[in-house]
This record gives sequence, C-alpha cells and structure tokens, in this order.
Amino acid sequence: MELDNLAFLQNIIESKGDKSLYSLSTEFNREVSRDDRSYTENERNLLTLFRKITSMMLVPKSNNEPFQPLIQMADGSRSELPADLSQNELSILANMVDRINHTALEARIYDLLWICCKPKNPSHAKCAIDLYTKDGIKPDTWRHNGKKEIERAFRLARQLNDIKRITKVENALIDSFNNDATDFVDIAYSLAELIENLNALKEHNLKIAERLENIGLSLKSKNQFKDAIRFFELSSRKYQKDSHEDRYVRTLVQAAESYALDAESQFNQKGGSKLIANSLFEIAIHAYRKVPAKYRDEYSVDEAISKLRHNLSESGKQTLNEMGLVKIPIKGAEEAIKHSKEHVAGKNSEYEALVYFSGICIVDKYDSLMESEKKNMSTNFFSSLFGSTQYSNDGRVIAKTSSVGLGENEETVNAALFDNMVRTFSRNTELKVNLSIIPALHQILSEHNFSKRFIFEMCDYSPIIPKSSLNLISHALWLGLELEFSTAIHILAPQLEKIVREQLQKAGGHTAHLDKNGIEHENSLSTLLDMPESLELFGQDHLFELKALFTNSVGANLRNEVAHGLLNDNAAYSYAPIYAWWMLMRMTVHSIISCSKENDYTD
Repeated sequence: MELDNLAFLQNIIESKGDKSLYSLSTEFNREVSRDDRSYTENERNLLTLFRKITSMMLVPKSNNEPFQPLIQMADGSRSELPADLSQNELSILANMVDRINHTALEARIYDLLWICCKPKNPSHAKCAIDLYTKDGIKPDTWRHNGKKEIERAFRLARQLNDIKRITKVENALIDSFNNDATDFVDIAYSLAELIENLNALKEHNLKIAERLENIGLSLKSKNQFKDAIRFFELSSRKYQKDSHEDRYVRTLVQAAESYALDAESQFNQKGGSKLIANSLFEIAIHAYRKVPAKYRDEYSVDEAISKLRHNLSESGKQTLNEMGLVKIPIKGAEEAIKHSKEHVAGKNSEYEALVYFSGICIVDKYDSLMESEKKNMSTNFFSSLFGSTQYSNDGRVIAKTSSVGLGENEETVNAALFDNMVRTFSRNTELKVNLSIIPALHQILSEHNFSKRFIFEMCDYSPIIPKSSLNLISHALWLGLELEFSTAIHILAPQLEKIVREQLQKAGGHTAHLDKNGIEHENSLSTLLDMPESLELFGQDHLFELKALFTNSVGANLRNEVAHGLLNDNAAYSYAPIYAWWMLMRMTVHSIISCSKENDYTD
C-alpha cells in the first residue's frame, strides 16, 4: 500500500470538531462507504484500517487485553480486536505513525504496536505513554477518555518499570487532585479513586484522605448528600489504610449522617420517593453499625439507630406498593420496548434505577399457568395423545413427556401438565428478556455507571446474600451490568444453589443426607427445591420460576448445564442466563426492601 499521499487522511481527521477516537471511527466508516468520493483502492483500505483501530475500546485495567471490541453480539461475532491486525497492517501503521497529527490516534497506534509486534519494542510503549500524558489532565475530557488514557499510561510505565514516567503520571494525578479550581474539584473523587485503584502515591495517602473529608464536609453543608457520602466513604477507607482509627470512625459517622439526612429529605419532600427513603434509612443503619463499639457512646450511635428504625418502619409501610411493576400493553415489540425503557428512565441514582429495573417483569403466576395449560390440553386433546421428546443442542435426549391417553392416571396427567407449563414459562421468559429486560438494561446503562464497589455494598446489605460469597455473587451481578452474561451464569448458578440452601437452613430445613457409610452430603438444588420448606419460603410462583429455570430438563436446566459443562456458547448468550441474572438482581434488591419490615436489628 502506497503511503506517499496521506493528506486525504489528515483532512478527514482535522475536519472533525470532536477529536475523540470514537468520533473518528464513525467518520472513517462513513468515508469508506461513500460512493461519491474517488478514493483509490489503497486509500479505501487505509480508511478501513483506521476505522478498525479507532473502533476498539480502551480497557486500561488489563495489561494483556487493554483493548476490547466495540460490539459483541450474542452469536459470538464482534468488531475488531488487536489480534485481527495483520503483519502488513502493523507495518503500515509503524511506517506512518509519525506523520499523523492527532495525539490520541498516535497514542493508539503506538500502543497497538507495543501489544502486537514481536519481539516487543519498549520504545513503542514509551511513545504511547508520552502521548497519553502529553496534554496533562483536563477536566473537560477526564470523564470521557482522559481517565482511561492516564490509567493506561501509568500501567504501561509500571509494566516497563520506568520510574521517570511513573513519577510523571503520579505528579499529574496529585497536582490535579490538589487543584482548587472548581472544574478540578468536580473530578477530585474520580482522581482519588483512580489513585487508590492504581495503588499509587502511598506517601500522599493521609493528605488525600484529609482533602476528601474536607470536600465531603463542604458538600454536606450544601445538602449535596449523595456526593458527600462518596467522599466520606473513600476518605474513611484511606484513613483506615493509614491506621488513623479516630479519623476513620469520624468519616464513617459523617457518611452515616449523610445517608440519614438524605433519607429524611427524600421522605419529607413533597412528591419524594418513600422507596428511596426506605432504602437510604436502611443503608444509614448499616453505616452506623460499622462504627466500632468503643466509639458508639461518643457519637450517640445507638440513639441515631433507634431514630432510623422508626423512620424505616414508617417508610417501609408504603415502599413495596409504591415500587410497583411495569405493565406493558403488548401490541407490538416497539411499543413494549418503549414502555420498558420509560419505566427505568430518569431515575436519580443507580440504586433507584435498579429498584425499578427489578420490577420490569411480572413473574408468571403458577395458578394462571396451570389453568391456561389445562385449558389448552382440554381444547387440543388430540395433541395430548402423543408424547414428546426434547433434545439438547448436541443431540442428546434430555427430556420426555409422556402421552396422555384415555384413562391415564392422575400422576401422568400432572407430569405432562407441568412440562407444558415449563415450556410456556420458557417462551414467556424469552419475550420478557427481549422486550423488557434487555431494553431496560441498556437504558439504565446509558444513564448510570455501576462500580463493582456499589454492587458489592448492595449485596452486603441484602439479607439473602451469603457473607462468605459476597465477592463472587456481587461480581456475577456486576458482570451482567457489563453484559457478560455467559461468564456471570457460571458463577450465578452454583451460588444461587448456595442462597437457596442457606435460606432453607435458616428456615429449619435439613439440606444434607447421610450415605450408607455415615458421610454427610449436601443435597442438590433439585432436591432442595422439592423440600416442603421451599414452598413456604419462596411461594408457589417463585418456586416454579426457580425449578423451570434451573432444574427442570424441559426448561433451561441451568444448574445441570453449568455444573456439567454442557452450556455451549450460543446457550450461554441466550435468554435463560440473562433472565437468571435479572432474577438474582431482583431477589437481591427486593430482599433489601422487604427486610426493613421484618428484621429486628441487633446492634
């Protein structure tokens, strides 16, 4: 490919007011598709190459795979990755990188050369670092690309053990964090969070904690409680790491007070949400309970918790009714999708968005399903005379439904009825995923960012999440928010079984059995769900949902498919894992809400 004339490429780059790589990728794609331009074949190939490299998403936390595809489809197809670049394309990029007048694009090319070229050339990484940090930290670009580029620069420098460049990035971070200009204060939390995630600037830990606390106090005085809480909680963690227990406790209390004040404001506000207030009262109680016993008298913790309990009870009376469920008039797919998005749109916080998201679908009613299938079997009696066989994707027979002939016994009829109910549930579930869950999820992801810490803390507040599995379950829920359902289901399925087991044990059920050698074995999920206590614990509708989704061979049978490595790529991206993830999210959120009416907190 001739590279003599690159003016056309530079003209395209300079014509874009928006200098982001995503914007350039869109422009390159538009140009290469135009029929009214007399581009040569080489020029179109070059435009295609630049569309590829600018479309990749920078994910700086990974040293090995820092670039991810912009688009990942359920069938496994995706947009470009560094591994897709040919040696010829890499050579073209290497020969022209110094002739490109666009800092972010130059940095991207050098970074790709560092990743892809063999043997590795450290000068490529150093050039990428210098370009990532060339313009310093700018508040107006920080939340878009700036933060990712600075993080990538630091991780690259640490990978090279380049002390000079590590120091340069650290200086930029701490100088920006300490900058008192309003636009820098606006990104102070994000800067501090990145410093913590990078485990950088340890010698500045105390000063960073103090500044975070002071900003939190300023925000609290302005009634900006949600922002104040973030600063107090991060400050508290930093004080704890630096072994300043008194300051650690002080900021814990400030965060708890801010939760309580925010809850009271929401509860007393005309038109305020009792649901959100209820959640905040609950969180405030948990926050106060983190205060060590020896400091409780000093900060009047017991009195604060007593007041919060009263408020919790008052707000809890109206919470579940207020939350409601979205009712979608299914006249067409577009209308259903529109209603789903509207149900979760415009919420004030990540938690509020998840609360409404948890009510995006109505759980199938067991009695209604049964009556409907009885009617179908009666109306379509001829089809009931024949049995059915269900096959897996690899050709195995995984379920058989017996025929229901004249004079068949009640057990056979009930088995066939249950199988038909499971099939209908599966069809309904697929519709719910496509018309409600996925559209609503995309809507909340377009409005909110969900950190791993937020999901972890939400799981920590939930009474149904086993404390020994907080990291695993919160990670599974977070993966779903990253649209990584295929990975999430492999964590979710066994952990759902653990949740069921622990809930049954709390209800007094015996979840294990002794074999002939006197060895105790835990029962499987299917056995657990058949226990009488399960019906009382979960209710008929939710129990059927669990069985149809996890243990019935006519349905998705996720527990068996995951446990035995039978879930293939297509199935892992299908409706069932997505619904299972949403179900666990729903259970988690609803447990936080519901426990406020029942739990007797022990201090």
